[in-house]
Amino acid sequence: MAYRNWGLVAFLIEMVEEKCPMSDGAKAKVCIIIGSLRAGGAERVAVWLADELDKLGCEVAVVTYSDPINDFYRVPDAVQRDRINVSRKGSSLFHKLLRNLDRITMLRRYIKQSRASHVIAFMPHESVLATVSCFGLGVRVVVSERNAPWHRSPGKVWERLRRLVYRFSAAQVVQTDKIAQWLRKEVRSSEVFVIPNAVQWPLVVADPVIDPSSYLQPERKILLAVGSKPFQKGLDLLVDAFSIVANDHKEWDLVILPFRAGNSERHLTTEGILQSAESAGIRDRIVLPGFVGNIQSWYEAADIFVLSSRFEGFPNSLIEAMAAGKACVAYACDTGPEEIIRDGIDGLLVRELTPEALACTLSRVMDDPALRERLAREAPHVAERYAPNSIMTKWCEVLALEEE
Repeated sequence: MAYRNWGLVAFLIEMVEEKCPMSDGAKAKVCIIIGSLRAGGAERVAVWLADELDKLGCEVAVVTYSDPINDFYRVPDAVQRDRINVSRKGSSLFHKLLRNLDRITMLRRYIKQSRASHVIAFMPHESVLATVSCFGLGVRVVVSERNAPWHRSPGKVWERLRRLVYRFSAAQVVQTDKIAQWLRKEVRSSEVFVIPNAVQWPLVVADPVIDPSSYLQPERKILLAVGSKPFQKGLDLLVDAFSIVANDHKEWDLVILPFRAGNSERHLTTEGILQSAESAGIRDRIVLPGFVGNIQSWYEAADIFVLSSRFEGFPNSLIEAMAAGKACVAYACDTGPEEIIRDGIDGLLVRELTPEALACTLSRVMDDPALRERLAREAPHVAERYAPNSIMTKWCEVLALEEE
């Protein structure tokens, strides 16, 4: 759909117009708003949720600000894929304000024209804008935080807006109890609901499909890490930990994906990882294939999965690796791993956020095939605890939808 640039005057007019004419039929019309469908955990959950709502008989649209041509995840054929395209340029505070007003007016017009009955917004910026866009429309707005908010600030202005605006949404969805407690305190809302991610297994295959055998030697043992946010995922800590154990475990290699050249977060880049590996003398023991669309094949090829995150929301990669039946090791960061791993039963938690502590636990698992086998045997039970049907029931309760 194409939309004009409405500007501030149009926004004010829209805010006093009549409510959005809702569909008088039984079918709910759900609009899911997220910045993009690039490779990431929130994006994967948004597409999964769109698919599940479609299966329940809802009319579903996924709306982003980014061009669909750049999508990593593809929405199902029955789900509408739209874009709110703001053409206004400029980096000044004034231009940013106008650009966000443009987004609000375009979103508002889109929601009215689509006759949406429900709006689900992922991430802080999109959640604030979506809630404001729906003022007075009678639409049920649900906002969803996908990370630990005290670790990933959206910026001072957006933090204040989150505290002010979220309380006007119908509900706020988070992934762990600790994040729920934070949001209840900061937003002062009683409508906070905990919905963890579902285990999506088997995983959908998308482009690019890269055969693990094209990178991995069959006689080598594989330590696998997955993450597109290098600082958050603690990839520097992981490389340092691997450098500690590498000489004593010469049959092991470290594979990190998806992690493409030029990706940076707080100055942590592919080049920085490789330089650290070079300095430690393990450059030839670290494999960086880049983004892959057949990540399940890589889980299955691994011997150990490691999550070295400094902080998390609820890591998809960890539950996927467990569903694949892999021995898993993870830092017990603020939220996520402790809710997922039953320490010593279906995985191991590292309590101290240091390379030395991680290296100690990794060495223990590398040295003990029986331990790896026992953890791997118990790990797939995670799929029972986070089954899609039970997770979808929670979403339906928050959305006030009836399951068929």
